[in-house]
Amino acid sequence: MASSYHEMTDENLKEQLDQAKAELRELRFTFGIARSLQKPARVGQLKKNVARINTVLRERELGLATQKEATSKGKGKSRKK
Repeated sequence: MASSYHEMTDENLKEQLDQAKAELRELRFTFGIARSLQKPARVGQLKKNVARINTVLRERELGLATQKEATSKGKGKSRKK
């Protein structure tokens, strides 16, 4: 999943970021009221995804990374023994 963020456009990344933040906010609200969650590990996953998206956006802002084209797996990789 993490490498797929590099293949997305800035608009898609921002949309994914908004969705992840909204879901995280909803989970925190639910936990605040019920004091339990169905999937507590989901909070950690969302926090990591938010960080990954922010990292990709910041790299692009600094010019350290550009949008990568989606490539087929194994293309351009050769294995020598």
